[in-house]
Amino acid sequence: MGLSEGEIKQEILRIYNAINKRIFNVGVKQQKVDFVDNKILIMSLNSRVPILKLLDSGHSFATRQIDHLLFQEFKKQIKQALEERFQLNILAILKDYDPETEFSGTVVVLERDISACLNEPSELP
Repeated sequence: MGLSEGEIKQEILRIYNAINKRIFNVGVKQQKVDFVDNKILIMSLNSRVPILKLLDSGHSFATRQIDHLLFQEFKKQIKQALEERFQLNILAILKDYDPETEFSGTVVVLERDISACLNEPSELP
């Protein structure tokens, strides 16, 4: 790829935060990325969308459905962005969010081990 592991992690976090801002209208409070075998793990602390927070206590089933729809859009956008930026072959993206603690976990499952991808030469700038 031509970038160090640290540079790739920083770029992934920038992409993740930009998509979060675009969909939820707010950036993440904290985030961390790790590479494990063929997975990219992203843990973050995200502010709850205010209207969903307001509706959570009386309409939790509806807010979970809205969460699900928002996560589907997020997964579509992050997959496209990571594939375009790093030429990764992504098999699946798994995402969950706990509204009580505001923690989110995202797992990007790659076709092959991330270390193999990191060591390939690339035409990326």
